[in-house]
Amino acid sequence: MPNANKVHFGLKNVHYALITYADGVPSWGTPKAVKGAVNLTLSKESAETNFYADDSLYYHVSANNGYTGSLEMADFPAEMRQDLWGQTITTTGKMLVEDVDAQPAEFALMFETDGDISPDKFCFFRCIASRPDMTGATKADSTEVQTQSCDITVMPVVDPTDNSPINGKVSYRTTKDTPTASVTGFYSAVDTTLS
Repeated sequence: MPNANKVHFGLKNVHYALITYADGVPSWGTPKAVKGAVNLTLSKESAETNFYADDSLYYHVSANNGYTGSLEMADFPAEMRQDLWGQTITTTGKMLVEDVDAQPAEFALMFETDGDISPDKFCFFRCIASRPDMTGATKADSTEVQTQSCDITVMPVVDPTDNSPINGKVSYRTTKDTPTASVTGFYSAVDTTLS
């Protein structure tokens, strides 16, 4: 059944769950909450192919290549910087260090929006994010909060096992018919059963 909400607004309860691979098969860690979500924008990435014959459109195919966009936060906490971008904390000075050779980690992105009837919860299975932008501005008559943003790419799951229910999947979300237990426990784990 389609979702009963007519409109969506707000952004909260952002979580990420790190992906690890064993023989090419992905598995997801326990989702971690991140406070300070400001804005999330994801635009679809697709490839459209049209084939013409008999003086008309004879065949059309569309490829779902996920999404690209950005996540804006009040601040990206040190733990998230370590998990997603390989930054490290020094032993003695407790400084957060960015390494030129560190590669970004893949993760699932989970979040929630409000609706006119009920909240909707979303999970994008496989994401990768660029290092966050840094901003700063002098204070004037009033204080303006400076946020941080990172670019996000959402990709389909590529699982070499043919029997995985999430192979080729991009995301899932709650609907008005999602059981209460699934809604309540949404952020406890990435659902890889999709039954």
